Amino acid sequence: MSTRTIPVVRHAALRMSGIALICFLWELVPRSGLVNPMFFPPLSAVLQEIAALLRDQHLFGHTVASLWRLMAGILLASLLAVPSGAILGYWLPGLTAGLNPLFRMLAQINPFSLMTVFLLFFGIGEKAKLIIVIWVAFWPLLHHVVNGVQNLDEDLLKAARSMGTPPGRLILQVILPGAAPSIFLGIRTTVVLLLAILVAGEMLGGLAGLGWLLHWSGNYYSSPYATTPVFAVGLCISLIGVALSAGLRKLERELLFWKPFESVWNATVPPLRRRSRPTRALAVTVTSAVVVLLIAGGVSTRHLSKTNGSFSGEGDVPSPSLDLQSGTMTHEHHTPSAGHSEHNGSSGTSGH
Repeated sequence: MSTRTIPVVRHAALRMSGIALICFLWELVPRSGLVNPMFFPPLSAVLQEIAALLRDQHLFGHTVASLWRLMAGILLASLLAVPSGAILGYWLPGLTAGLNPLFRMLAQINPFSLMTVFLLFFGIGEKAKLIIVIWVAFWPLLHHVVNGVQNLDEDLLKAARSMGTPPGRLILQVILPGAAPSIFLGIRTTVVLLLAILVAGEMLGGLAGLGWLLHWSGNYYSSPYATTPVFAVGLCISLIGVALSAGLRKLERELLFWKPFESVWNATVPPLRRRSRPTRALAVTVTSAVVVLLIAGGVSTRHLSKTNGSFSGEGDVPSPSLDLQSGTMTHEHHTPSAGHSEHNGSSGTSGH
């Protein structure tokens, strides 16, 4: 190993040490008896539950369904927020200043309070969830687009206007590229929030998605750890949020090749390095991935919505029954019938 790679390895080991410590404590504390492992299972049991959900209970399909809603909502919100923010920030700055208090008030409305209203008007189908995602994503994106446009270099704008650039080309070739760093920042900060809001929306009204699977997991038990399915789905949601944020940051570095990259892990300013322009292969790859996700997400959502009423393991769940003599509630454990799985933490979407 060369001396040049030693600081890189040391830096990577330092970054991973916190994650390794959390994983070690997660495995050690429940097995040591400091907490009740029935309600806080060890990490190994959670990972085994994730493998079981992937193998038998369409965890991948629920993940694709949630990512489809997230991607569709982000795209629709961007189509509304980017041109609106460019027009308001460049041509209507006075109107933007007057409407800024209203925009801030609308952005601060708790989306959970509007969720029941959206479900009332649009039902529990996909339309209500997309409206919720668009509402949550629109206001931060609009704010970042307006800020990016208003903070553009004045000399660059004067040079473009002096050459008689028409308004359409001015937006596409000057304003939007100049505001692209702010737009990407708005998308990255919105995605994680959107994932949390989307999961909550799927828990309240939905037939597929990680939120529906999380809500279902709270009603089922996995021996000997009762809450293993909940931790398994919750860990998957957290990992997806981290992966989305890292992927968007990587895409931002590739597309905004002129912008110096500053790591959040290192306070020192990195040396400027010449980076090449993004190739056509990158654009084709990103576009293909988005199209495949939209198609696969629609198909998976439709399939899971049809099969959610029948699932393996439903006979293993204790159902409450009323003892007429004592007047108390008791739980009867049903024996799994033929064709049902013995895995109690399975999802509600596996077909027969």
